[in-house]
Amino acid sequence: MADGILGLGTSSSGVSLDQSLIDQLKEAESASQLDPITAEIEDTETEIEAVDAVESKILELLAVMENFDLYTSGTNVFDEVSANTSGESVVFDAADTSSLNPGTINVSVEQLATKDVFQSNTISNSEDIMDDGTLSITVGYETYDFVTTGLTYEEVLTEMNYYSSLDVTLEQVSDDTHRFVIKSAESGLCNAITISQSDDLNLGFDNEDNHVLTAQNFKGTVDGIDYDLSSNKFTMNNGLIISAVETGDSSISIEQDSSYVVDAVESMSIIYNELIDLVNSYVLGDEEDAAIISDSSTLRTIMSDIKNYFYESYGLDDEENTFAYGLIFDSDGYMQVDSTTLTEALTDNLDDVKELFVGYAEKEGIGTSLKTYLDSLDSIDGTITSYQDRLDDYLETLNDDYDTASDALDEKYESMSSQFAEYTVLINSMENDFASLQAIIDSDD
Repeated sequence: MADGILGLGTSSSGVSLDQSLIDQLKEAESASQLDPITAEIEDTETEIEAVDAVESKILELLAVMENFDLYTSGTNVFDEVSANTSGESVVFDAADTSSLNPGTINVSVEQLATKDVFQSNTISNSEDIMDDGTLSITVGYETYDFVTTGLTYEEVLTEMNYYSSLDVTLEQVSDDTHRFVIKSAESGLCNAITISQSDDLNLGFDNEDNHVLTAQNFKGTVDGIDYDLSSNKFTMNNGLIISAVETGDSSISIEQDSSYVVDAVESMSIIYNELIDLVNSYVLGDEEDAAIISDSSTLRTIMSDIKNYFYESYGLDDEENTFAYGLIFDSDGYMQVDSTTLTEALTDNLDDVKELFVGYAEKEGIGTSLKTYLDSLDSIDGTITSYQDRLDDYLETLNDDYDTASDALDEKYESMSSQFAEYTVLINSMENDFASLQAIIDSDD
């Protein structure tokens, strides 16, 4: 026997009130009510992705403009220098190059700073109990007393290493012997060590041969100035870090390196042009795809604002502009950089170019002012952030509308399924009654 409506039996009259009919009706109504919402959700999600892509490209441009920021916490590209060194007596470094002036610095190392180092007599077993007594160690102006009574060498070692000014180890110096090795943690005369032993304790520290390295200061000259320091590494007032590694002469020649500026300007041009392409693709679309951005005016305003920064005049007297230093804009708004012209300007008029890009507190340059603007776009109340918030809110509304419409259709067709089931029962009952009547009629014949 074939299944009938919702599995309740088959009507002999052939009335097709079955689930497939309900599904067809629901599918047709869903297409008319839900599909438009789904399409709008997909379009909105695509637009959100597009705005996020524009935001990412703006942040790339922001990162480049920070190279020209007057208020940067570090150095900007105009502070970058290159250095050539000669000699192997010292290693040069600098955490911040902004204070390094062009020129040559000569260093002569006469003597390296060293630590005080003592060794004990040989010890047959580091786990043995030490002789009774007190080991007193003075480092600089601090004295530390270690009572050895009832303690092993390793236990005394542990106590010694509680103090940061000491560097103590138990070194295995042969297959079956060890030595205490006591060093000052830092080099120089101010960290010299004095060791004394009392009672029965005799580790040999008073033996001159066991004083294997004597503390001394670094001695040398920097540009003829005498230095007498406890460390081989020191920082000059201009930020140059000098680390002496051996005796001898070395020098460093520092020059302003304009290549960093040229590279940064070229990166700025590339990212700016990529931003133009990206915005155009979303706002204008192409032959195959329609525009993705619904609010094109917002992005057009942003691009217009950014472009205006490159057309403004800078300098305290508004005497500087980008066109004098190799920046060119074609008819489509794309930026080109004449690196040769820019390099020549950096060589001949470095301060003027810096005035253009970095500026002063009284008159900010392109980098400083544009960096501030780009940063504001992504702030809490920024243009891009507000645009993203509107899209997110709209997407949430669309999803709520979809859920409401979908729930309403489900409820409607669940009710219809119940009604169809009731109709089927009624039809079957009527057919059964008719069949009984027909049987009586037939029997009379």
